[in-house]
Amino acid sequence: MKTLNQLEGGLLQLFAPLERFSHRYLLAPIRFLLHQIDPLAEKIEGTRFKKILQISIYPIFLVLTLVIGFKLTEQGISFRTFGQTIVMFLIFGLVFAPLERLIPFSKRWLDDKELPADWFLFFGNKLWGDYLNKPLRIAATAWIVQEISPEIGKQIWPSYLHPVVQVFLLLSINDFFRYWYHRWMHENSFMWRWHSVHHSSERLYWFNGTRSHPLEGLVSSILWAIPFAFIKAPAEIVFVTNLLGRTIGRFQHTNMDLILGPFDYIFSSPKNHRYHHSKSHVIGHTNYGGDVIFWDILFGTFYLPKGEEPSDEIGIEELPNYPKSFLGLMLAPFIYRRLQKEAEELTEEKA
Repeated sequence: MKTLNQLEGGLLQLFAPLERFSHRYLLAPIRFLLHQIDPLAEKIEGTRFKKILQISIYPIFLVLTLVIGFKLTEQGISFRTFGQTIVMFLIFGLVFAPLERLIPFSKRWLDDKELPADWFLFFGNKLWGDYLNKPLRIAATAWIVQEISPEIGKQIWPSYLHPVVQVFLLLSINDFFRYWYHRWMHENSFMWRWHSVHHSSERLYWFNGTRSHPLEGLVSSILWAIPFAFIKAPAEIVFVTNLLGRTIGRFQHTNMDLILGPFDYIFSSPKNHRYHHSKSHVIGHTNYGGDVIFWDILFGTFYLPKGEEPSDEIGIEELPNYPKSFLGLMLAPFIYRRLQKEAEELTEEKA
């Protein structure tokens, strides 16, 4: 424990100034530009134009993702390199950040103080994923597939279906495995240590779907990759499905105030996913779907009360002392018992 405390203290001196500098200076121009949208947001409040935006943005983006995705496959672009991934997220940011300012679900969530930590997590996870996670995933998947049978799945995939139908089929199959893994992370106390990093955020916005601990990503990617390897869908279908999943993920955590109607019962939407991030454990242990929500409906974990809006008070209620910095989030799973003890002492003091 002493060694861990010393490591924590040393790394804090390194990362804390970088996070402060990023928030104060690097984000200042972006913050200034986004503030220019506020008068327009007030002007369209209560107008038909805003309602059209609320209804149309989601389906338009889903359709555009499919169209652009298939066009990119024709050009041989797959967003596999680090640079291509950065470009993709820059495009998402240029679109989502202004729209979140224009039609925000919660004005409190417009505060960008968590963004530097999410930046560090994103780049750290990307480097971890490319240079350690990916080789391990490929090796583990190849070994298991070879041990069972490399022929499984080759004749099963329905390539005769329309490509868009194949994309949604693959999205649904992939999310079946993701659903059970996600549910396990919530219901198993040890796995929750790692997944709690994702739930530590006190606001939802387009970028913090990437907030996760790298060790969680190591386990999840291997577990998802194994059944995925037996499906044998065409490469272009896999690419477009992944791209569609990225778009759904940005919407899933968005701060846009959208009206989705039936989409709330098909996809893991902003509205039903806000309940998943509820401070209440009872409510938060619902809506596990990553891309689609009908597995939750089928297995009894769907939560979307009619005539009610989710609260913008999110996070981990029982751990108000959960770390907020990048370093703290990296160490949180390792010091989880200490955090629990500190939280209990805080509760006793208030009582």
